[in-house]
Amino acid sequence: MRKLSILNTPLSKDRKKTFLGASAAAAATTLTVDSIVGLAVDQILLIGEFGNEQSEIKKTHASTAPSGSTVTLASALTFSHGQGTAVTLLDYDQIKVSWAETTTGSKTLLATIDIQADQRETIYTDTTKSSGYYFIHFYNSITTAESSYSDPIPYGDFEGDTVAKAIQYALKRNNLKDFTDFIDHDFCIEEINNCLHYIRGKKKKWTFLQDFDYELGDATRGAYSMALPTDVWNKSHKAILAARLSDRTELTYLDKKDFDDELGGVIHTTVATEASAGDTTLTVDRANDLDDDGTIMVNGNLITYTAKTDATGVLSGIPASGTGAITETLAVDTDVWQDYEEGKPEYFTVYGGNFYWWPMTSSSKPNWGIVIDFWTEAPEIDSDSDTLDIYRYDMVKYWLAWAVRAQLRNDGIRTYDDADFLQFSTILADAIKQDVSGQRFKTTPSINKIEY
Repeated sequence: MRKLSILNTPLSKDRKKTFLGASAAAAATTLTVDSIVGLAVDQILLIGEFGNEQSEIKKTHASTAPSGSTVTLASALTFSHGQGTAVTLLDYDQIKVSWAETTTGSKTLLATIDIQADQRETIYTDTTKSSGYYFIHFYNSITTAESSYSDPIPYGDFEGDTVAKAIQYALKRNNLKDFTDFIDHDFCIEEINNCLHYIRGKKKKWTFLQDFDYELGDATRGAYSMALPTDVWNKSHKAILAARLSDRTELTYLDKKDFDDELGGVIHTTVATEASAGDTTLTVDRANDLDDDGTIMVNGNLITYTAKTDATGVLSGIPASGTGAITETLAVDTDVWQDYEEGKPEYFTVYGGNFYWWPMTSSSKPNWGIVIDFWTEAPEIDSDSDTLDIYRYDMVKYWLAWAVRAQLRNDGIRTYDDADFLQFSTILADAIKQDVSGQRFKTTPSINKIEY
């Protein structure tokens, strides 16, 4: 038997809310509210607050629209409610519970249950399964709209290094059986992410934040840059351990100034207006530096023109077909080159969130794969099933216990002599001492023997 506790309170967070302008008796079919703005037919209302005795969920009438200060219900109230009781518009009134043998397996619907408004959590007890994973999603019985599935919930319990376990520890450490209004699931997730970023701030290059042999993509003819992966630390050269071609030829790092020097005399602009195959003109961002007539290279193709207009950036006299013609769609911001260098890439630099190489690839070898090793950003967590390595898990659970205690007993003000914070600090200090990456960092230039 497995009991699932599904938190209700996020359903009412940041939702449209009004209040009863007059008491409502049990069995009443209308409500008098302070404002009907946003209320309409066929909606779901929470009358009261989740977890309060006699709170209930009701639907507005299917055809009688709210008018004035009156909301007509689809069915009579079960309980009486006093003036000033909150009335909250909800997206969902039911929960669907599904099951699968594995985290990615085919899901089978086990039950559709009503949300228990008088509880902070809706409880579902399953007596049919003895293994596998549960998935829950919220359901609107009027519109049949559904939320996305939850992360998989194991039949047994979450593994010892999961976010769920850290949250359980922090709550128990503070004698809490459940979340409160000010210590909810979102608070715990945010604090865990705060902790992970704090850990990252104390040491930039942790062994567990390395990514090796990442295939960045192909260096294609006519291009000299591509975006860095989204998790590259700080999006800077300091995050790059090494860069190489797919044949394992190492690329040499240059800072931006030295890299720009390598491009000295190269004329570079970009497409300003999308062009199509067969067009006889091409508009670029800056034509001033280009020859009055000649050849440009775009996407590895050689395009000829006989005239240009600097003021408008228009290159004209391009043949409609044959040699020198535009043979494919050229998107806005596509690189345009003249007096360029081609060959096997030798150098790289990083700035603005992009990876650059030079020289560009040539027609004899138009595609070279680029592989990088880099330091990653501190990971963000967003669900109970996310896992942490043992060092970070131990640190996180003590940090979170400290944060919960401050929220619970001290109006959120942190005290740094707290036992859990001191335990967190000790583990962090030990981790910093023991973590040795074994890597040499090649991208830090040395100037007058001073490292920057």
